[in-house]
Amino acid sequence: MTNPLKGEVDVVLGGETYKARLTVDALIGIETSIGCGIITLCNRIGQADIKISDVAIVLLAALRGGGNDLKQKDVYKIIQENGIVEVTTEVAKLITQSINPKDETDDESEVDSKKKG
Repeated sequence: MTNPLKGEVDVVLGGETYKARLTVDALIGIETSIGCGIITLCNRIGQADIKISDVAIVLLAALRGGGNDLKQKDVYKIIQENGIVEVTTEVAKLITQSINPKDETDDESEVDSKKKG
């Protein structure tokens, strides 16, 4: 079970759920490997301007951070089996949740207050 207080999120690919986590060290490593900041990477994903190798780098770091003992070839297989679009979508969600953690109860409170007001 994931713990959002620790920055853990579920990544669902091909019907399999993986625990993932992007630590600060992982984010720094991603920025160094990719050669741009994480916010720039988010913008590139939003503009559909991201390389598959970048997706693989982020996914590997996140899955390892979640305690999965995977190698780069395992991530390539996940991408191959699930498709670039699905994996990129999950990576985008993962980065967003990692850099902007939000408590799920915040959403519920916001919805309740809108119903009352």
